[in-house]
Amino acid sequence: MDTPSYDVIVIGAGPAGLTAATDIARAGLKVLCLDKLAPGGEIMNLGELHDFDEIFDGTQMASRLTDDAVVAGVEIGFGEVSSIAGQGPFEVGTADGERHGARALVVATGLNKGKLGVPGEEDYEGRGLSHCANCDGPLYAGQPVIIAGATGWAPYEAKALVGIAGEVTMLGVPDGDVPEGVTSQPGRIVGVEGSGGLEAVTVENDGQRNTIPTNAVFVYVGRSPAAEFLPDSLARDATGHIVVDQGGRTGLPLVFAAGDVRSGSKEYLANAIEDGQRVAKSVVAALNQ
Repeated sequence: MDTPSYDVIVIGAGPAGLTAATDIARAGLKVLCLDKLAPGGEIMNLGELHDFDEIFDGTQMASRLTDDAVVAGVEIGFGEVSSIAGQGPFEVGTADGERHGARALVVATGLNKGKLGVPGEEDYEGRGLSHCANCDGPLYAGQPVIIAGATGWAPYEAKALVGIAGEVTMLGVPDGDVPEGVTSQPGRIVGVEGSGGLEAVTVENDGQRNTIPTNAVFVYVGRSPAAEFLPDSLARDATGHIVVDQGGRTGLPLVFAAGDVRSGSKEYLANAIEDGQRVAKSVVAALNQ
């Protein structure tokens, strides 16, 4: 392979990826941050964020992280990564045929959209099943909606629907406070039904089943790591998340992982940013040896 164009390619321009890219570039290394969509990742779709001293909405936070990256010298690129070749230097290929070389890689691709794992759910995609409260919430103004999941991004999504939907129910066991105006109950969805669109779901809890009328389910369970393009030799845990050490190093030399794609991630915005900072330190130390 020819001399790579970049010191580091960060795959994924969400909070973890942008933070890692920024800190690596500030250390004087040449960085490309690639994403198949706009920089910011999932936080682009979130409403108010209360993880920090200041109150932002998702778009503002995404803009701040992106601006910081650009000022630091990060090159923002667009393209869905489809392949990785080499063992350092690496060649990163995209679905549209582009090829980029780098001495080291940071994988920060996050999670795929959630799935309920019930028969026929694909028939309700866009007809009652959604993955973005700010995008689709107004379609269900005044109607009962359900958040499938109670951790990670789910509470943010539930809060965004308060005042828009008629009733917001969050299914699962929260690991923090339940947003005001949201009803929380344990259980999981085991069936969906409706003729012209979603009309009700079957919920199971402790072996008991009941039917709950609803016009929309925002799915935040069954989310898998977005790491299908990575080689099988990269160690993963039982759920498919990338196994890393405390510095974000994977089992492959000069390949790192940050954010929700890695094993043990807590799936919160503040944690993703801290993860990006930690990985950046590891990358810089490894390349400066």
